[in-house]
Amino acid sequence: MAEAKKQSIVVEMVKYGLVGAVSTVIDIALLNVIKTLLGWPLWLAVAIGFAGGTVNGYYMNSRWTFHYDTEGQEGKKFSQFAIISIIGLGLTELIVHGYVGYIDLGMNILGREISAMNTGKLVAVVLVFFWNYGGNKIWTFNQKGTAQKAESLP
Repeated sequence: MAEAKKQSIVVEMVKYGLVGAVSTVIDIALLNVIKTLLGWPLWLAVAIGFAGGTVNGYYMNSRWTFHYDTEGQEGKKFSQFAIISIIGLGLTELIVHGYVGYIDLGMNILGREISAMNTGKLVAVVLVFFWNYGGNKIWTFNQKGTAQKAESLP
């Protein structure tokens, strides 16, 4: 039984990571479009990118990762997810701005130069992942005392 629970948590974390990867692509795409193409301030580009990733993350995680039946409580659950994400956004902002302001080093991956802004964002993604997963597992999608819905994404 304990082994099955461990495997279940590992599968759940992998799913959460996959959803996070999709959400990160959305986030970074919005960040770059808004900052680079539109020339808006970095703080606003980071916030809008993060918001786009958050909406995607809520939908996919509630239905696929945690199989949580949000029927009748969509507003409450999205609010909880958003609170965890807003705290994550604050952490992301601190990390990205700290990285750009104090470290300011890009990376070279397979011969392609990655800007300090995107390198800082990648560092933030890794660190904030653990905050977001833990907060949503424990608070937003806590399965104790609720009916679980075992279905995949539509």
